[in-house]
Amino acid sequence: MPHLIHMDVSELEPPEPMSVILNELQQLSTDTAIRVFHRRRPLPLYSFLQKMGYSYHCVELGVCDVIIYIWPQDDQLLGEFCLQAASQEESS
Repeated sequence: MPHLIHMDVSELEPPEPMSVILNELQQLSTDTAIRVFHRRRPLPLYSFLQKMGYSYHCVELGVCDVIIYIWPQDDQLLGEFCLQAASQEESS
């Protein structure tokens, strides 16, 4: 069963959000993805994720509310799980 770690980095100042997210990814266990609540799209993070072998999906809830789902690229089941969760948030 997939697991989802919830993180809120919306109150952190740059570059702390990226550091916190990358640190959590290094400790990520199998069948686990991360759901990050952020105040903006962290564009520099996306290239790091791709180089590290992670996929992501960003949901914009408002001008200052963004949710990013991050999961290993090679885990198709976890990717489907994240996209389904993101879809539910987009339709809310």
